[in-house]
Amino acid sequence: MNKNFKVLHIITSLEQGGAERQLVELVKENKLHAVCQLCDGNFYKEELKNSNIKIFNLNFNRNFLDIFSLFKLYKFIKHFKPDIINTWMYHSCFLELLLRKLFFLSRIPLVWGLRCSNMDMANYSLLLKIVIKICKYFSDTPDLIINNSYSGLNYHKAIGYKGKNIVIHNGIDTKYFSFDSKSRKSFRDRYKIHEDSKVLLCVARYDQMKDHQILIESFREIKEKLSDTILVLAGKGTEKFKEKNGIIALGAVKNINYVYTGCDIIISCSAYGEGFSNALAEGMASELIPIATDVGDSATIIGKVGKIIMPRNKAQLIQAITEALQIRKKAFDNNKKLARKRIIENFSHLKMVDSYHKEYSKLLVGKK
Repeated sequence: MNKNFKVLHIITSLEQGGAERQLVELVKENKLHAVCQLCDGNFYKEELKNSNIKIFNLNFNRNFLDIFSLFKLYKFIKHFKPDIINTWMYHSCFLELLLRKLFFLSRIPLVWGLRCSNMDMANYSLLLKIVIKICKYFSDTPDLIINNSYSGLNYHKAIGYKGKNIVIHNGIDTKYFSFDSKSRKSFRDRYKIHEDSKVLLCVARYDQMKDHQILIESFREIKEKLSDTILVLAGKGTEKFKEKNGIIALGAVKNINYVYTGCDIIISCSAYGEGFSNALAEGMASELIPIATDVGDSATIIGKVGKIIMPRNKAQLIQAITEALQIRKKAFDNNKKLARKRIIENFSHLKMVDSYHKEYSKLLVGKK
């Protein structure tokens, strides 16, 4: 695998998120890559700095088009001299596109990274709607569009995105995300959870698309019949939920692998918009039994392990969780092992990295 080329990755910020996690995993494998974040975010900064990855901050004003910061990006590109530019998500694609048209950067191969699927735009700003439409109009500009799910690829094609579209699924570091008995005991001791209690986990930022409300409502009904069940919520904004009646709300968590290993069942109940759920795959790699709504590529991730249900269907969610909780111990433990096995065999970190670098290499054939 040839890695002797420089890639500049442009992303909104390095705050906690699935796209950000994948970017970090990708650049850590190549010290020649660099990251430019439009707005300052600190969640992954230390990890990248420890890996000697160059980080550049534009400190972009979120409220309006900041021409000065756009010029700073141009100056950084001229200084860094990337062989390829890879933008991540709509805002970065739009701003690099604008820069490309203003400063004639077309000689540098461009990759767009699109991470979502069927977005319900009624819940998002007018600005985002405009950005998506502009990107659609100019979607033949990038040399390659990489979607992280087949549902995302099909969604973007359906709304009119052109150009070469491919899928590279997210990759999971299965050494980092793995079961650890000591961490499990430590987590449960810390939150006073009995060793025999079954713990449900949802790792997702607070956002309408993640549909926390239906999960909480379902859990309350389950709790009435299976009183020793616990629900853990982790992700930015989840601290807003009250910790009572078996709910533990953690907010954003730095060492999320510590949380995974203390739980038993990973739940993704997104109503729409999901591409490839990192949390679902990371949880499975950590030996958690998966339950997910049929949104994005969740069914592809789970395969025959766990349960797929329809989105926004409380009855199905309650049934799926109840059935999982009532599986006998031997079968329950075996399902945990099967969940990890599926991620190792199909969605490894190295497979993802290798796929990206193969595509980068194709773009540079004859250009170096």
